[in-house]
Amino acid sequence: MISEYSSNHTHITGDFGEHLIMYWLSKNGYECVLVRHVGIDIIASKNGERIGISVKSRSRKEGTNNFKFTMIKPLEHVRKIKETCASFACKEYFAFILDQMGIIYGYLIPLSVIEKYYSVSAKSSQDWNMQKLTNDANTISFQLNWA
Repeated sequence: MISEYSSNHTHITGDFGEHLIMYWLSKNGYECVLVRHVGIDIIASKNGERIGISVKSRSRKEGTNNFKFTMIKPLEHVRKIKETCASFACKEYFAFILDQMGIIYGYLIPLSVIEKYYSVSAKSSQDWNMQKLTNDANTISFQLNWA
């Protein structure tokens, strides 16, 4: 059992999440590019629709079962996504990657769905529960079992 992460684990987790989302989108017919622009990480297009995606990835310690993502400065983050997506003529999306309990969960969620369930606030942080969002018909999810 591995009990501690490497000093670079957070950076590796973020890169893995971005590439996993691009892999999944590509496998489902989307053309993708990693942009790492202020507000979004990926631009993907399919059938004339272009989406801008901000990817958030978390790697939970063994034994942790938590489907919440704590968003730091959520209102500022949403503002940046909207501005960047307006510049690139994209629909605003979040993608979340969560590695816990031997399963990697992936979620692709329109920003409008998040705004429907949460009052995105100017607080310093806000918890978004993925289980609450997965019941919405506009949320796409997948999982990989690796344990």
